[in-house]
Amino acid sequence: MIRYGIIGAGRMGNAHASQTKFIQGTCVSGVYDIRTEPAEKMHAEYGATIYFSAEDLANSPEVDCVIVTSPTYCHPEGIHAAVAAHKPIFCEKALCRTPEAADELLALLKGYDKLFTVGFVRRHMAKSIRIKQMLDEGILGKLRYCNVDLSLGAYKRMPGDWFTDFELCGGVIIDMLAHHIDLANWFFGPAKRVYADSLLLSRDQPLPADYAAAVVTYANGVICNMFCSWQRFGRSCERMEIYGDKGALVMDGTGEITHFTADGKTNRINPEEELKKSAGGAQLEEVNVGSAMLCQMNSITNVLNGKVRPLPTIQDAYNSLNVSFAMIDSTRTGKAVEL
Repeated sequence: MIRYGIIGAGRMGNAHASQTKFIQGTCVSGVYDIRTEPAEKMHAEYGATIYFSAEDLANSPEVDCVIVTSPTYCHPEGIHAAVAAHKPIFCEKALCRTPEAADELLALLKGYDKLFTVGFVRRHMAKSIRIKQMLDEGILGKLRYCNVDLSLGAYKRMPGDWFTDFELCGGVIIDMLAHHIDLANWFFGPAKRVYADSLLLSRDQPLPADYAAAVVTYANGVICNMFCSWQRFGRSCERMEIYGDKGALVMDGTGEITHFTADGKTNRINPEEELKKSAGGAQLEEVNVGSAMLCQMNSITNVLNGKVRPLPTIQDAYNSLNVSFAMIDSTRTGKAVEL
């Protein structure tokens, strides 16, 4: 039995806890939250023991792995407690809120001999995994450019919520665009230069909203145009397009991939079916088929059970933040930032 202890019993804490209902041999054994009511609700639903500090939870012999899902600016507290207790750690993205905290956590976790992984859930989606495979196979030839459209037309947070305070959450750049920054880093390698502009959740708006637009140039020459919004009305979209000399790959909010070839053909790809075929009859959780949140928890559980699985690392978390911080710096200075 893998017993998970959750630090932060809010929306994401419950999202991860709920996956244990579908994974045999796992449970939520402990919870810590500074608020009494969310902790009591998790206790009532999962039988989780309520702890009264991150240190108490991490040090409990009843907790095998610590899940950190507190607000972004609180993540270092949970990570430090889990490292001191020498426990495996899953931390929601973003890793932390400031460059100073990122540098400190990278140094702390480099060489850590227990599992540390971060919640880039889109890496666990079948479509992302299949696109990574196709890019590595060279199906597009030399890669040229990429477009990311990540718009949310139903942002409901109100003043007083930490999610409306840029200094605490980092706005769409650190919280939302971070996922696709990580995918672009995974697909293309290290970023070289960043130029951006953003609202940075400016408080002169009637209600909280945010927008960011950026151009990230990668060391391999790929030019990636990214824009992302938290808007209180309008459209919602999730779309990533990758173009090379031999064609293009597009993934959006559906489960399919569209492959456009240079000779004008359009192919619809079901990535789950392709992963099943390439796995040679392996169990579904072995090939990341199904809900991305479930696949993520399956992958973590598999690693804790001694299996080898590729999971995002502390370096991946740091690299995503490095680009995010560069976008913020570029917005504030009006200049491109060299990485």
